[in-house]
Amino acid sequence: MQLLEVLPHYKDMTVQLSMTGATILRETKFKARHGGTKIIVQRPDLGLILKKNDTTTIKEITKRKKVKKIDPNNEIIQVEKVKIIKYYSVNKTQVSHRIRNFVNQMTSERKLYFWTITFPAGTSDDTAFICFNKWLTRVRKELNLNSYLWITERQDGKKLEDQSKTATQTIHFHIAIHQRMCVQKANRYMRACLFTCIDKGEIEYSRQQAKSYNGVDIAKDRKTKRVINFAKNDKQKALTNYLTKYLSKSNQSFQHLAWHCSRDYSNLITSIRITMDEFIKTTYETLLPIKPTINSEWFEFYGWSTGPPVKLLQYLSFVNQKAQLLLN
Repeated sequence: MQLLEVLPHYKDMTVQLSMTGATILRETKFKARHGGTKIIVQRPDLGLILKKNDTTTIKEITKRKKVKKIDPNNEIIQVEKVKIIKYYSVNKTQVSHRIRNFVNQMTSERKLYFWTITFPAGTSDDTAFICFNKWLTRVRKELNLNSYLWITERQDGKKLEDQSKTATQTIHFHIAIHQRMCVQKANRYMRACLFTCIDKGEIEYSRQQAKSYNGVDIAKDRKTKRVINFAKNDKQKALTNYLTKYLSKSNQSFQHLAWHCSRDYSNLITSIRITMDEFIKTTYETLLPIKPTINSEWFEFYGWSTGPPVKLLQYLSFVNQKAQLLLN
């Protein structure tokens, strides 16, 4: 299945179509036919194939030792290396596109649930990440969680008496999963993680408090109190609102990974790149607003007026199903 015929090699791909809209480059061009995973590539003669790394040579990197400098008095001075702290933030575009495309390529009953994992107020970032990773590892093993994507968010902090400082803001996690799981077991696993941290003195919390702590929760409808399956067609607006709500607040940076996902999520194709001639042939221009949603020096982005075209959804579903087969 193809959205259009494979483009001639001498044509420049300057238009990108995704589930959120169309991006048109001004001066540059796209190099690959698809956006998203770098493992899958498309060749006109073979279609979608796995990219080979046979020609890639691994360079041996020599470890840098302490630099020795000699001062005017011929004395050797040991210069210590400065540790650079790296910060991470949530890639909102990637997160939104991967969740939407994962749901779009599902062949069986479509399911998408959002869980929130919180910790006692004042829990340090390091402790929270350790707890979350231990919890996720156990859930993957004992509850057979296979597909997921999580993001980190920091709770609003309260101002201290000294207005120049802010109280420590406790982080929490939002995780998208595609299967029903027992929330009672999930909470029991998290309490076990908290007990370990309490015994090590990493959390200012008592074991008695931890016994009644339910830090793992699933998104429910406010009126009916029923668990929301965001993958259903009538919940697409709710999915958009949910992603907008939580991703719009994810401007913080962290010293740990701000988001991560399972292997099947990371190998998704999230967009297709085409030439301007191809774009005109699709007639998708009629589905876009007259003025761009985002207008920058390098590109213009137009969001779909009434949702992505059906044929585009079918194409992305097809290539992602094939990509998953290639990787499994």
